[in-house]
Amino acid sequence: MGRIDPHSYADASQPLVTSAALSLYLDFSSSTILGSALLTLSAPFSGDLLLDTRLLSVAAASDPLTLSPLPFSLPVPAHESDPVLGSPLSVSLSGHSSFLLSFSTSPSSSALQWLPPPLTSSRAHPFVFTQCQPIHARSIFPCHDTPAARIRFSALLNLPKPLSAVMAAAHLARRDPLPGEAASAACPDALWCAPDRVVEHFVMDQPIPPTSSPSLPGRSRRATWARGRASTWRAGPTCSTPPLGSSPGRRR
Repeated sequence: MGRIDPHSYADASQPLVTSAALSLYLDFSSSTILGSALLTLSAPFSGDLLLDTRLLSVAAASDPLTLSPLPFSLPVPAHESDPVLGSPLSVSLSGHSSFLLSFSTSPSSSALQWLPPPLTSSRAHPFVFTQCQPIHARSIFPCHDTPAARIRFSALLNLPKPLSAVMAAAHLARRDPLPGEAASAACPDALWCAPDRVVEHFVMDQPIPPTSSPSLPGRSRRATWARGRASTWRAGPTCSTPPLGSSPGRRR
């Protein structure tokens, strides 16, 4: 059958991803993310499942229970991929309802904006902001990057200890990294569990499109408005932060 969406490689005859468990190591020195994604489908599938990617390097695909490798292919080199759609990742499944991918992003990822310390409000620590709309989630992790997909997700964000993270999800813990949880051929335990790193754990139990999962790892400062019912987080470029609703350009 054809595509489910003209801006996605997702095949209408194949099950969609319904949950994603992400382990993401943020490397500020290279402006890249080393990660793994445990993806779960709406139903078991046999055949070549298509996912969206853009400027991603995929190191491995495997069965999450046996860790045996699964065949996969990115037929178009990242630098030659379609500038809008990116490249289709094909993973060969045999009755699988879930599979594990190891990958890394590019410094040119369209969803990631990396700021060096001089461009942040503290001028002491770096900052990265993710913007996945409209179809940029595919440049962070392989996914069905279409509003037709609704996923629940969890995320382990591995950061330098001076930094913290904010996501559009419930924050469960800030703790030391654990061996094995990176689950990525791209990120060995020695890197994940370095003594100067910390893990922030987030969970989103409501199914949302991949485009609706922003995060802001950096040195954040919280500002609360509307009598404590709304908060903004500031860690990016130096600027003044007006009370909510005072901006002359706000949407009405």
